[in-house]
Amino acid sequence: MTLQFLPNHDTMNLKNGEGVTGIKHLANGITASRFVFAALVLYTKPFSPLFWVWYLCGGISDLLDGPVARWLGQPSETGAKLDSAADFLFVLCVGIAVVRRTVFPVWVLICVGVIALVRLAAYGVGYFKYRTFSALHTLLNKAVGILLFTFPVLYRLFNISATFGIVCGVAFVSAVEELILTIRSKELDCNRKSLFQFFHVGVGCHRRRGA
Repeated sequence: MTLQFLPNHDTMNLKNGEGVTGIKHLANGITASRFVFAALVLYTKPFSPLFWVWYLCGGISDLLDGPVARWLGQPSETGAKLDSAADFLFVLCVGIAVVRRTVFPVWVLICVGVIALVRLAAYGVGYFKYRTFSALHTLLNKAVGILLFTFPVLYRLFNISATFGIVCGVAFVSAVEELILTIRSKELDCNRKSLFQFFHVGVGCHRRRGA
């Protein structure tokens, strides 16, 4: 039996999303699967074996879509927006699934309310200045995303006070940082990493004010 390997130019075509129908949509397909897993998590009993299956599948899809898009040479603004929407919905559904079976201390509800107000203030200032949604991909915001995603695991490992203390603490600091960056920046740079980068490097130029 003879094995036949693809020539180099065919391999390059695959990497560029050519030669196989639909492969150019592979990364977005992986991202879109997270919407399905979000719905499955929402309608599955929290912390049941099936819940953890859908939860892990959603996490794996989040780990794969970015590298696949870069490997195919097809990162795009549409893909980035789809990824953000999928992340938001997945975390929201996981949170709802866990929250509806949990009794929260009053201080947790107060913290969540304060954080939400600071976030809304940052987005409001950003829209007023740049006429677009201005969520920043700071390191702290990414840390909050990781904490929110791992919330069910943390909740099972620690008590409710410790879990929410960690998540709310980091979320509050990241929200305040984003508000300060949005107020101080003359131009929108969604990839601004932190206040330290802002003060040491200066303001980036991804979207001009009023554009």
